[in-house]
Amino acid sequence: MSILEQPVVLFWLAAVVILLIIEGLTVNLTTIWFAIGAAAALLVTLIGGGYVAQAAAFIVVSVAALLLTKPLVDKWRNRPTVATNGDRNVGRIGTVIQAITPDMPGRVRLDGVDWNARTADGASLAVGARCRVTAIESTTLTVAAEEKPAVSQ
Repeated sequence: MSILEQPVVLFWLAAVVILLIIEGLTVNLTTIWFAIGAAAALLVTLIGGGYVAQAAAFIVVSVAALLLTKPLVDKWRNRPTVATNGDRNVGRIGTVIQAITPDMPGRVRLDGVDWNARTADGASLAVGARCRVTAIESTTLTVAAEEKPAVSQ
């Protein structure tokens, strides 16, 4: 029987493949460290190591890979967000073109572009009302009624 036909070699090879498939399906870096550990155990098996050496290689390499790469991955994944062009609309004034009620979002026209809109405080805004954009989430503006400036006499 060749070394590639031994059940333990097939076990570790299957473990590597299955863990990599799971990793590919999740894309959340959940099993990559164990796939690396299984590959190390497979190498130990191929050079003739016993079950204890295989298990030790799997555990030690998996934990080491996790401890060494997790901080780097977390740093990369938790980068600050980059402002988009939509963020430039915060603070600008728009006009309500479809009434906004607490139960239903409406529409606001801002620089000739119509946006879905809602109010943060649940207030209603009638058609024609001017409103200030306070936030933007995806394609929906959060607006507040524009306070009319005091008229000096």
